[in-house]
Amino acid sequence: MLLIDPDTVEATNLNRLVGATPGDVGAAKVNVAARQVKAISSDVEVVALQGDVANDEVARALLETDFIFGCTDSMASRAVLNQLAYQFLIPCIDMGVGIHVVDGDVRFIAGRVQMLSPGLACLVCTDKLDFEQVRREMMTEAQRKADPYIQGEAVPQPAVISLNSTVSSAAVTMFLAAVAGVPSAARMLTYDGKLGTMRAVGMDPRAGCVACAEEGGLGRGDRWLLPTRRGS
Repeated sequence: MLLIDPDTVEATNLNRLVGATPGDVGAAKVNVAARQVKAISSDVEVVALQGDVANDEVARALLETDFIFGCTDSMASRAVLNQLAYQFLIPCIDMGVGIHVVDGDVRFIAGRVQMLSPGLACLVCTDKLDFEQVRREMMTEAQRKADPYIQGEAVPQPAVISLNSTVSSAAVTMFLAAVAGVPSAARMLTYDGKLGTMRAVGMDPRAGCVACAEEGGLGRGDRWLLPTRRGS
């Protein structure tokens, strides 16, 4: 297993970071996750890489893998994983949970699980990438400060472990269906946390898509430039 994450454990993470204890505050999250994996099975080879997958050298570490689970909350890293899946033919399951709160009122709780693989619609096809946000997140700190179109800081989003676990469990089942024959055909799922429903949805790839079509990035490998951050 190759584990990638740039962050360290904060006290506010402890209620949703499986395996973390108060003594882990300040430690790299990937090291906590690696310890948890080894505690379950000491035979598993685990590589913990503390870094941002939007950075080119970190993203390229994924070229040695066979399958990717994308559990990221940034548009830039999601765009990179989307491109890796089609450009280098490495299947990826992208997942996420969003909680929208207005004046203390939870308006919606939404989750999504989507497999990214040739023949399936990518994140560009399903309009799940905000390209302006990708542009901003790919900037260096100096570039962001100099950009007149960027104002203020990002607002931290709430996270609840039970909701994250619901979506991640669905992703694992989707993985098992793809590689181990579990009889489940869904390759895209949406979750409504307020209604408590999970449903399969379908969408065809968009003709001529720059990311997943044959005339786009599909199977191009190193002949196309990955949309990563370089030299920062």
